[in-house]
Amino acid sequence: MENKGLRIIKDIGVIAFLLLFPHFIPLPFYSYAIVGFVVIWFILRKEGNTFRDIGLSKKGITLRAFVIGLVSALVWVGFMQLLYIPVIKSLFTVPDYTEYNFIRDNISKLIMTIIAAWLIGGFYEEVVFRGYIQNTLEKRLLKSSTALLSIIITSVLFGFYHWQQDVFGVIAAILGGFFWSTLYKKFNNNLWISIFSHAIFDTITLMLIYTGKFGNLY
Repeated sequence: MENKGLRIIKDIGVIAFLLLFPHFIPLPFYSYAIVGFVVIWFILRKEGNTFRDIGLSKKGITLRAFVIGLVSALVWVGFMQLLYIPVIKSLFTVPDYTEYNFIRDNISKLIMTIIAAWLIGGFYEEVVFRGYIQNTLEKRLLKSSTALLSIIITSVLFGFYHWQQDVFGVIAAILGGFFWSTLYKKFNNNLWISIFSHAIFDTITLMLIYTGKFGNLY
């Protein structure tokens, strides 16, 4: 049986790797996601689990899951557009967000970026954060605590994973992480719901950036 202390060190090490690797190892065109995905697969397999055990089951891909993802994405776009951005702009001097300016008025770049958003922002990030990190925190590292604590920590980690954005982008990511983590937990750990929600939110956001109507925040 694996020593408890070593298991905790391993869990923290894997989480740290998934958080830091994409930022410090400059692999081309999001290929870091392949590495991260293989690492998670290897860890799950070693523990006798599969991706189904973190909510990535074929049975979870339903019309209901897609509709919940769509509606929740629209809700979150509305929150960002109508509440978060106006409030911070009224309280602070918010720098223009330019990371995705390259897609403006360029339909081919928009399409490629939307595809990447579904594969990376939607699928990969949800597998990493909601599927692996949140489950690891709840079931092993924080198993004596409430599920809310694992949701909060996962959300904060998700926010700081986006540190290449400014502070307001990090805060937005923390709030988004909390939203998707709660969604994942509410619907019995069906990872497809948070994947659809995240990917559709990113798609709408990119389209608003393309038209110059999102308010310079992602």
